[in-house]
Amino acid sequence: MQTLYFTLFWSVEIIFHEGLLVDSWYTSGLQMMYQRQKEIMMKKSIAVGIIALASIYSTSSWAESLVLRAGHSANLSEPYQKGLEKFAEVVERETNGEVTVQIFPNNQLGNEREMIEGLLLGTLDITVPTNGVLTNFVSELSIFDLPFLFDDRQHMYRVMDGEVGERLADSMQDNGFKLLGFYEAGVRHIVTQEPVNSIEDLERQRIRTMQIPAHVASFNAFGANASPLAYSELYAALEAGVVDGAEAAFTNYQAQRFYEVAPYLAEVSWTTLVADLVMSEDRFQSLPENVQQALMTAGKESAQYERQVYAEMDARIREELLSAGVEFTQPELEPFRERSQAVYSEFVDTDQKQELLDVIEQLR
Repeated sequence: MQTLYFTLFWSVEIIFHEGLLVDSWYTSGLQMMYQRQKEIMMKKSIAVGIIALASIYSTSSWAESLVLRAGHSANLSEPYQKGLEKFAEVVERETNGEVTVQIFPNNQLGNEREMIEGLLLGTLDITVPTNGVLTNFVSELSIFDLPFLFDDRQHMYRVMDGEVGERLADSMQDNGFKLLGFYEAGVRHIVTQEPVNSIEDLERQRIRTMQIPAHVASFNAFGANASPLAYSELYAALEAGVVDGAEAAFTNYQAQRFYEVAPYLAEVSWTTLVADLVMSEDRFQSLPENVQQALMTAGKESAQYERQVYAEMDARIREELLSAGVEFTQPELEPFRERSQAVYSEFVDTDQKQELLDVIEQLR
């Protein structure tokens, strides 16, 4: 602006000093040019101010109305729901109430595969599917679907929270997913309409499994006819005799009242399911750093809480099932373990999976 003033003053001085006549059109032109430059400078100042204010607003205030949607397949009484309620609580705490999480249970937003696809499409923010469903998108995760992989819950937690979990988180990221935490989906047993006292009692029994290749292969190896039926159809299928039994955890066995149509439970602990609390990598990266940190903190804290809830519920529910008239049996497990080796031979099919399995073995 100072340069402009100097230029105008110097021009007028030169005109009069040289004795030149100053035409009115020339002086008017100078005035117009000065006014135009002044207007441009004012507009630039206003624009810079607006950008600065927008920048401040976007980094500190935009998250005040941010709502994240989380969906899952379990009902309101099950550990998934309790874990996500803890997740929402921690997110709100860590962001001083700027971010909230809405939870949609009972497949309200679609089945598990549809919710995973929703993450990639941007129609859902967070979900916690059974690990085996996510293997359709991240093949390395199939290592967690093998039968008798974990000795007990503590062994599983060491695996999920250690090197194996970190490597699988990297694989998820490579495929467009951000791991927030590993939940548990329960120790699984076999529920039937007739008692199972040994592996021979499963011969030709139609047993419903999840639509997970390693699970189907496992029950076929056990001598049953694996039937990968949709979960929503299971109660009716048991009631109508379409299937003779299913694999289940205590929690969903009770919550879905499967004991009414399959009153025998063989405690075989054939697998303990992992559930992956995930969102899309793109969605995660689109959020401010403080929100990202809040989500990671919430994932870790809620995973610890959800696992604790699952263990406590298992102990309580077993007693309630006994009171409800469920008959428990304890078949010998070694024959199940022996037949499981064929499943390992089929599904541990890459060097990477073998390396992960070796680490899991070392943590026993």
